[in-house]
Formats: sequence, C-alpha cells, structure tokens
Amino acid sequence: MARPAKHTKTAAVKAVKDAAAEAKATAVKAQEKVVAEVKEVAKTAAKTTTRKTCKTSVCVEMNGLSVAVADIQSAVKAAVKAQGLEASELKIYVNANEQAAYYTVDGQGGESYKVDLKAL
Repeated sequence: MARPAKHTKTAAVKAVKDAAAEAKATAVKAQEKVVAEVKEVAKTAAKTTTRKTCKTSVCVEMNGLSVAVADIQSAVKAAVKAQGLEASELKIYVNANEQAAYYTVDGQGGESYKVDLKAL
C-alpha cells in the first residue's frame, strides 16, 4: 500500500486551519456587530428615559395665608413624632376657616391633633 505524500497531509491540515481561522474571524465579527447593536439600543433607551421631569408643588391660599401642601405634611409628621406616635395611616384635613390642619393617626384623632398653619 502506498503512503500519501507528506505535502498532501500538510495541505489538508493547512486547509482545515485556514477554515477554522476564517470561521473564528466570522464569529468575532458577528459578536462585535451584536455588541454594537446592543450599545445602540442602550443609547436610544437612555435618551428616552432621561426626559426632563416637571417639578410641581401645590400651595393653598386662604384668608391671606399661603401654605405649601408639602409644608403642611411635614408639620403634621413632626407633630405626630413629637407626640411619640407612630402611624401606618395618616390623614390630614385642612380647615380654611380656622387656618389649621387637623389629622388622624390610624383613625384616631381629637382637638390636640392639630397644626396651626399660621405658624408655618
């Protein structure tokens, strides 16, 4: 039986190595393309999520008094804390005639549960 020539084996090995290198290069290019597309999608998503937000505030005006709702909430929370109470539900009622905010803590309230809005 005749032995194949050395150069035939070498040519076949070289062809396989070249095909493997070409496949690897193609895979790397495909991976780079996917990475670039993902970056582009992320950039587009970042642009849509970084929209300007509109800051709002609510102010109640009554009988010459002007008080922000956020200030009323802060004052009531401070009053609740000063009384040593903890609340899972806090309701605030603004009485324009008395210029006061009454509140209930977990459904309980009374005359002492009051914040004078003129003091804010």
